[in-house]
Amino acid sequence: MKKRSGVKYLASGVDEFQPGSRKKVLRNKLNIVRVRDMEDAELAAYLKAEQALIRKYTAEHTFTVEDIAHIHRIFLGDIYDWAGRYRDVNLSKGGFPFASAMAIPQAMKEFERMVLAKYTPCRGKTVDEIAHRIAVVHAEFLLIHPYREGNGRTARLLATLTAYQAGMPGLDLGFIGSRGKEFDRYVAAIHAGVRMDYSPMTAIMKRAIARALRNVR
Repeated sequence: MKKRSGVKYLASGVDEFQPGSRKKVLRNKLNIVRVRDMEDAELAAYLKAEQALIRKYTAEHTFTVEDIAHIHRIFLGDIYDWAGRYRDVNLSKGGFPFASAMAIPQAMKEFERMVLAKYTPCRGKTVDEIAHRIAVVHAEFLLIHPYREGNGRTARLLATLTAYQAGMPGLDLGFIGSRGKEFDRYVAAIHAGVRMDYSPMTAIMKRAIARALRNVR
């Protein structure tokens, strides 16, 4: 779950950075100023959140936007004051714009109605079906990118929880990394969701399920 060093996104408007961080670390509760220290803090928070959330949601649970906000708060609430609240700045990465800040509340309502209500709880008779359901939720959430930080890892937490709902032993997405060919394929799979083409993300989730299954044998 390691991230690239430095600020991940180009943000419009005024962002508040931690004093002394040279605008590389967002203002935080822990007064962290070094990127590496923040990466370590966020990784520890992710692992702690994963264990807590696995115990919370049942196989019959239909996820809502409130659940996703809760996931984000459990993950980053000890680090950032705004954890669980939608961002108020516009974000882009590599020239790709995510949903505008003003559009996020409505976009998330539509995401709940059209995606979460349809694809959770996660069900499927085959790994292909399960991977497809996880992929749609994952890609559509990341196209909105509702939070200032931690969207990718929140999406992975949600994907893990829905995999457990389907009786899978979680997901192993470690092969994606944060740079290189696998990461580029992952980003391309997210962008394919704009065209409602979920086959690239489905292939990634199918591979992640297969890796998790091998790990428990």
